[in-house]
Amino acid sequence: MFARHFIDSLDFAFKGSEILGEVPLTEMPRLQDKLAVPEGKISYMVRGLHDKNGMPMLEVALTGLCQLRCQRCLEKLDYPIQLSSRLLLVQESELDEFSSEEDEQDSIPADKHLDVLALIEDEILLSLPFAAVHPSGTCQLVANGSDRSEKSPFAVLAGLKNK
Repeated sequence: MFARHFIDSLDFAFKGSEILGEVPLTEMPRLQDKLAVPEGKISYMVRGLHDKNGMPMLEVALTGLCQLRCQRCLEKLDYPIQLSSRLLLVQESELDEFSSEEDEQDSIPADKHLDVLALIEDEILLSLPFAAVHPSGTCQLVANGSDRSEKSPFAVLAGLKNK
């Protein structure tokens, strides 16, 4: 079983701490309904740092592979996870101020008991496509000749319209 890490996010950032590890996809329950196969691992690195203004941040880097379900052919689709995020840590009282700024910096509330696994799962979920599909022409349906490019059933109606 995966050992969950909980950190004091502000202290973690101020000290420049770092956590490295791997987490099995089976440990992420909210991700399960998006996966075709719940097998695999995600390597992660969470590092505390400061932005150019001295504000505390977390850098999250994730790599791995998950298998989604193609929405065209419903077969497995290998989806590489390769992402890096920088998240500004904001006090609860400052959240409204930071959400209205023009800066496109992602922010999360500072938390004395931040669940690193939940943070990793959130980042993966946010990176997934809305509807995963194989590249055009590579789905099993197309490869098996089940592509619906044969004559349209409405072609008969178009012929009746001209009479």
